[in-house]
Amino acid sequence: MKRFPLFFCALALVAPLSCMAAGNVGPVPGPVALTVSLPDPGQKIVYVHEVMPVAPGPLTLYYPKWIPGDHSPDGPINDIMGLEFSANGQRIEWRRDELDRFTFHLTVPAGVHELDIGFQFPSHDRVTSNLIDLTWDHVALYRAGYPTKDQMFQPSLVIPVDWNYGSALQTGKRVGKRIDFNPVPFNTLVDSPVIAGKYFREIDLTPKGSSVHRYLDMVGDSAAAIAISDQQSAGFRHLIEQAQALFQSHHYDSYHLLLTLSDHTAKGGLEHHQSSDDKARGGSKMFADPAHFMLDGSLLPHEYTHSWNGKFMRPVGLWQPDFEQPEKPKLLWVYEGLTVYLGDTLAARSGLWSPETWRDALAYRAAVMAHRTGREWRPLVDTTIAVDYGAPEAWANWRRQNDFYREGELLWLAVDMKIRGLSHDKRSIDDFARAFFGVDNGSFVTHTYDFDDVVAGLNKIQPYDWATFLHTWVDGTGDQVPLLSGIEASGWKLVYTDKPSAYESALENVGMGELEGHGINAMFSVGMFLGTGGRIEDVLWQGPAFKAGLAPGMQMVSIGGHAYSTQGLHDAIAAAQKSRLPLQIQARSDGAIGTYTIHYDGGLKYPHLVREQGKPDYLRQLLAQKPVGSGS
Repeated sequence: MKRFPLFFCALALVAPLSCMAAGNVGPVPGPVALTVSLPDPGQKIVYVHEVMPVAPGPLTLYYPKWIPGDHSPDGPINDIMGLEFSANGQRIEWRRDELDRFTFHLTVPAGVHELDIGFQFPSHDRVTSNLIDLTWDHVALYRAGYPTKDQMFQPSLVIPVDWNYGSALQTGKRVGKRIDFNPVPFNTLVDSPVIAGKYFREIDLTPKGSSVHRYLDMVGDSAAAIAISDQQSAGFRHLIEQAQALFQSHHYDSYHLLLTLSDHTAKGGLEHHQSSDDKARGGSKMFADPAHFMLDGSLLPHEYTHSWNGKFMRPVGLWQPDFEQPEKPKLLWVYEGLTVYLGDTLAARSGLWSPETWRDALAYRAAVMAHRTGREWRPLVDTTIAVDYGAPEAWANWRRQNDFYREGELLWLAVDMKIRGLSHDKRSIDDFARAFFGVDNGSFVTHTYDFDDVVAGLNKIQPYDWATFLHTWVDGTGDQVPLLSGIEASGWKLVYTDKPSAYESALENVGMGELEGHGINAMFSVGMFLGTGGRIEDVLWQGPAFKAGLAPGMQMVSIGGHAYSTQGLHDAIAAAQKSRLPLQIQARSDGAIGTYTIHYDGGLKYPHLVREQGKPDYLRQLLAQKPVGSGS
């Protein structure tokens, strides 16, 4: 493992050009005053004003391109509008770089020492009439030629006077609508989102006896949205305790779980070092509806786990000196895959998930990966290199998506079970997590790791040929990859029945955002995934529906002469098992209705895990709550 150096130019091998630029221009000028205002929440437009100390001459500025946690150059540069540079009341001409639309060039006139920068940012998926979920990388330009850790910013936020807020940023003062936060380096600012709103609540989750505070900060569109029960809040308290029992360390001053509960904002989560930016997939219903709460149960544990894996400890290719330099994400199967495994485990240990829900979620994901036909030609590592969170569902099973999440979880289950088996149940993934991520307790200094560090860390816990094991899985295709080996070694096995689990029923009726999708997953039977209203989203490559001529984008019209419905599809699949007759489907494509014959009589298929008698139940041990001490 490599400790991130305190002085950037020690990393000349990582980014020599930036290092030389930093050396040539001298100390970075004083702090940039950044004020973000939301004068009319209903318009969903934030107004940005930066006052940047400058010297006369050429100046190059960047808009953040590579957003940490997104693993791709997807900064929303096309959304900014009204960009203007001025000094002493006079506008200054600027031009965008012809080869990089995130880069801006201008010349600062003689005698000018402060540059005013202004623009507007429409935030339709992060602002409602009652709240804002602000991420600072959307609303700031920064200097080229200096590492972001050396560029100081003085951030301020102007919001309605009756709104409250939560953030890992420290507040200097609040006067009416204006909140002035303490100055921070730009990389810390980008790593410190703010949620604010009319309906806001903060719950102290700090374990008894700890001086390191943890909070759950919630904002919603109504008082009902943030009406968390005592039992639910207890689950988040247990999450903090169980994470401490696992890692036996922390790498933050304090930590804020920032949770937005709205039906009108984007969904999902994004990790940060001292906070997480979580947008409940269940929206305003997360706490009110058990199915929504179940599907969101692993969201906060996942992002909290990233404070250790991904923020404090980071693959070397994912650390760069600024947000312009390309990232190299080949180790996302560690960064994300291991975080899914550990985060889901913490969800169960904390009581946010029951052990049954954990097993049902794993069974579903294992079945999805087992039917991921693209594994025949595309190795897992390639999904880490070509990250695409906006990829369509069409042909996803053959093309593959960001499978380093779900297949990564199966990989780390296999690692855990291998450690338990080889050590005769004396060691487990907990020992690796504690040794690898728990170093330098209390330190904020980022550490980086590479493939060899992971192998060495595993060998310290349990000697084995981990390099071959991991390369086979990550670089292999098809049957080379022991996809279900972790399940098979755990004392359980994957089976299919004609009854869905509570987890899959919730997926069908509620949805799970970008990880699991919302719709009818008949991929395990006739080979189709259908979205709302019977639109075919994906078709299993060379599966029964594929051979019948069906394709993504078609709209189901009827089944067996009856108008399409979800229940009608289930009934038809079940009936075909008894009659042994093919299914007759009508579907609309390009305005025309066609008839398609699906030859399938295998019945409904829903994945479950069942115990294999006579084998140790390693999953029971894995999911059991761990003893909690006072610790930090």
